[in-house]
Amino acid sequence: MQKGEFACRIRSLLPGASGTAVDQFVSYAEELERDGTERSDTFYDCFYVELSLVKRDHGETVAEKLFNFGEQFTCSPFELRGAARLLAQGLPLEEIRAAIVEDGCDPTLEEAAESRSALAEFQRGCLRLPNRQYGSTEPEEPAPRLK
Repeated sequence: MQKGEFACRIRSLLPGASGTAVDQFVSYAEELERDGTERSDTFYDCFYVELSLVKRDHGETVAEKLFNFGEQFTCSPFELRGAARLLAQGLPLEEIRAAIVEDGCDPTLEEAAESRSALAEFQRGCLRLPNRQYGSTEPEEPAPRLK
């Protein structure tokens, strides 16, 4: 996805998402593309999928706090789930930042496999996230595509 769609999808996923945090993650994606680390469209896809999984597993409040912390500190998509686990356990965001910088917040092997599968489904346009809270599978609500 492109940055306009990323911003739209994030606001749809997390209505309380900070505009400043959106701008920070867009800047981070553009920086990664400029230095040849990762294409921005790939970053947006990965980040959105990971944040969707965080919301599913830990709730909107944890996902929103983690995303909005992007006003001060941007992390990579692959660090989101590990950071969300720490936040859900009560670790303050500043300590999570230190953990990311020191050791990274790698996902578990199971989470990494699930993330790859969810990303592939998203990119095919058919992402379905199991709703663990209710034990059902609901299709993801698509945000409008921007042209």
